[in-house]
Amino acid sequence: MTESISGSTEIYGLIGDPVEHSFSPPMMNAAFSSMNLDARYLAFQVKAEEVSEAIAGIRALNVAGVNVTVPHKSSVIPYLDEVTPLAKKIGAVNTISNVKGHLTGTNTDFSGFIRSLKTLNFSPKNKTIAILGSGGSARALLAGLADAGALRVIVHNRTAERAEKLVTEFSQYFPQTKLEAVSLQTIHETPLDLLVNTTTVGMFSSDLPVDLKECRKINLLADIIYSPRQTSLLKQAEELGITAVNGIGMLLYQGCDAFTFWTGEQAPEEVMRNQLLSLIE
Repeated sequence: MTESISGSTEIYGLIGDPVEHSFSPPMMNAAFSSMNLDARYLAFQVKAEEVSEAIAGIRALNVAGVNVTVPHKSSVIPYLDEVTPLAKKIGAVNTISNVKGHLTGTNTDFSGFIRSLKTLNFSPKNKTIAILGSGGSARALLAGLADAGALRVIVHNRTAERAEKLVTEFSQYFPQTKLEAVSLQTIHETPLDLLVNTTTVGMFSSDLPVDLKECRKINLLADIIYSPRQTSLLKQAEELGITAVNGIGMLLYQGCDAFTFWTGEQAPEEVMRNQLLSLIE
């Protein structure tokens, strides 16, 4: 990233609602700077009813690429020219590249989350895992966990029909993994190797998506929220002695994969990690 912006500076960004909490701009700008790329990364708040206009704007303004966050990961798909097979299967896109007006969507949440589990020395293979939520992130994580060999994945959503629809759809893609839509009571009663929160509960309040004190057994917990650094769920996990991680690792690794998708260059992982750590310490 150069110190001055020129007529040839490439613009990248993030679209979602909200976006002001995002750590992606400083992380990605640090990456561009370390690689001496003439590029800038900005955050754009886009309302749900403005998604089609936003995608048209990417083409019209020749924005080089964007990340997509909640609540637009699925709703952007109809407006793209191409979607990678993996993202099509997941039904959610978190990264879009623009090459001469041709927009291609992919999903790096999938790989980013699985890589982040390595910090827990955790492999999903033959494990029983619960996912809270059934949105775009849940779709990517469910696919990633099933693809990595999870034995059983149970999904709970406040709107039960959404969880049931997700499980029905993904069961045809991953027949080797037992997928179930379940009640909160089943989450409480099932011994879990890993519990994953993909909802936004805890991002803007002290609410809990699930009361861990009610749960029979949880070995590990992952909350993909990264701001605040410690949600109420993570605080409760700490109090109960449950090993847990927030969403910083997933943010880092999905960002690394997005950087490579856009530029064709290997992402400066250490630079990006250090930038993130400087923001949360």
